[in-house]
Amino acid sequence: MDSAHQNSLRRGARQAPGPRRGARGSILINTTIALSLIVITLLGTQIGYLMLMKRELQKTADLAALSGAQSLLPLSCVDARTAAVANAAQNMPPMLPPLAAADVECGNWDPQTREAPQHFGAPNAGQFFNAVRVRLSRTPALLIPNLSGGQSFTITVHALAAQRQPLASLSIRSTLLTIDTEQSDLLNAVFGGLLGGSLSVRAGGWQGLLNTNIQLLSFLDQLKLDLNISAVNYDQVLNTEVDAGVLLQAMIKVMERGGDTANIALLALRDVLVSVQASPFTLKLGDLLGVATGTDAAGLSTDLQLFQLVQGMIQVANGKNGLAATVPITVPGVASVTTKLQVIEPPQVSAVGNPALINANLGVSDPNKIYVRTAQVRLLMSLNLSGITGVLNDLLSAATAALSPIINFLNTVTTLNLGTLVTDLVSTLLGCGAITTCPSQKVIYTAALPAPIDIGISSGNGSALVTGHACNTTDSKSLNVQANTSVARLNVGKISNMFSSSLPPIAEPVGVIEIGYREAKFDSCSLLSLDCRGKKWKTASGGYVADITSAKKTVISGLGLAVNSNVGGSASGTPLTYVAPAPANLPDIDAAPYDGVGPDPSFKAISATSLVQSLESTLGGIQLKPYSSDSSGLLGGLLNGTLSLISNLLNTLQTLIRDALAPLLDPALNTLLDLLGIDLAQAEIGARLSCNRGAELVY
Repeated sequence: MDSAHQNSLRRGARQAPGPRRGARGSILINTTIALSLIVITLLGTQIGYLMLMKRELQKTADLAALSGAQSLLPLSCVDARTAAVANAAQNMPPMLPPLAAADVECGNWDPQTREAPQHFGAPNAGQFFNAVRVRLSRTPALLIPNLSGGQSFTITVHALAAQRQPLASLSIRSTLLTIDTEQSDLLNAVFGGLLGGSLSVRAGGWQGLLNTNIQLLSFLDQLKLDLNISAVNYDQVLNTEVDAGVLLQAMIKVMERGGDTANIALLALRDVLVSVQASPFTLKLGDLLGVATGTDAAGLSTDLQLFQLVQGMIQVANGKNGLAATVPITVPGVASVTTKLQVIEPPQVSAVGNPALINANLGVSDPNKIYVRTAQVRLLMSLNLSGITGVLNDLLSAATAALSPIINFLNTVTTLNLGTLVTDLVSTLLGCGAITTCPSQKVIYTAALPAPIDIGISSGNGSALVTGHACNTTDSKSLNVQANTSVARLNVGKISNMFSSSLPPIAEPVGVIEIGYREAKFDSCSLLSLDCRGKKWKTASGGYVADITSAKKTVISGLGLAVNSNVGGSASGTPLTYVAPAPANLPDIDAAPYDGVGPDPSFKAISATSLVQSLESTLGGIQLKPYSSDSSGLLGGLLNGTLSLISNLLNTLQTLIRDALAPLLDPALNTLLDLLGIDLAQAEIGARLSCNRGAELVY
């Protein structure tokens, strides 16, 4: 082999890698990757283990805090620490030290006044323990101690559990137990007028609403779905401006889930829906329901009367649109009664809140108040008295008999005229032809006026406010409520400003007895007829009347009826106390609905003082005021001064008017105020209180 060929073979041998050397490089790379994966896996396992331990420790702390809060007493932390330690012993991960009593802290949790994020600290003056905080700091063993250089990791967790605050609820309701056919028609007219249109609820429908309750929680849940609201609590639902038709639709859906689609209450809701769709309006459900911010679902598991809910919606609508419903009322013995009513301030039919937050010194100004009220209503009735002729005749007879001496005196004063004596003498001596006119004649008359009389009632509020509570043991609790009836204003006469938002209503006297004279003179006379009797009467305007009683009258004076007084009401209020278990009249918030057997013990009357009942005594004190219309003022002043001395006449007329008006007013007012739920003697307040509601994690 020549040298050139040998050199070529040696160069090729040096350039080509050997198989053993390439294999060694590949194994090294693979080994490095494998070891890296193992380390990553071990690290992941270690981290996962630590995360698992942290989760287990957090669960232990959470459960211990909840257990401690449930056993917490207002002034002692001993039971809470014992319960928390015992609970932690059951849930602590293995091989970790147990929870120590020093790791359990009792304090006061108040998100309103304490700083974030935990809102927790030692109780201030007047505060109590209401929360338990548990702190766990543990160092679990490592799965691979040498992997991380033997460094241990300490895990620290906190849990804060607060007692669920007691919840109290108040509700105010109408006392109607039955609604007859006539009342159903009247309700259609009243509520239809308040809506600004017409309303036709079929027979028995109002009674069906009166006898049916709806669960507030189910109603709000349905509204959340209909409004596409996903918030955890119900604050947004209560504060959203909603079309009234949507609210009614939600009620209907809740009722339909009961399965009885032919239920009379359900049919009534559909009837109301038709009217609302014709006269749409919006409202916030919070205008009717006073629910504390953040109230949980359990606090809303209470029932509302459908009638109250529908009535409240309509009154809220009227408070916004300012319409005055005109309703004809039939009262026996009266030709016609026209009633106008308007809701100035809508009612609040239900309220739920925490009684522990109440500051009784602030009253209704307290932002945490639990407060319900009936609506403030202004009502104006106009009575046409032309149909009660018997009473008017009695008034006239009494007035004429009592005034006969004055009438005779007035006749003498108005007819005694020296000119008459001279005229008679001249006529006798010279003949009637010398005289072309005869003297004027004035004839005194009395009349009972069938003028329309206005009766106005403003206000009509009934309210109740929680002032205190006690949660003693599991079965012993009480709720204190202050109930009030606002002083109402009664106006009788010619009323103005009844529906004014800036001026108080005022009643001017409306005439009931009138005294005056009719005046005319003879057209001519004859020599043989000195007093001109038998001739035509010529009035001042130049016309002729057949008899002086048909001549134009001039009012000298009269008696006017006017009442402007406060009636009803209780200045200091009526304290109501609800106690459980004896008597069992204070159920839990989520207690089952009342079974309807006998009177509901959870409802109490607001007051024994009634606006309607007090009307009788108010009408008994009616004032009859003399007034003058005589342009000269001479006769009027004389008569008014004399009338003021005739106390017997005034007493007689007051008695007659009282006896005439009271039977007319009472039936109409009682009916209307009952339908509106503002008969203050019978309006009722219902109360519920839940004390032992467990605990919840707040941090």
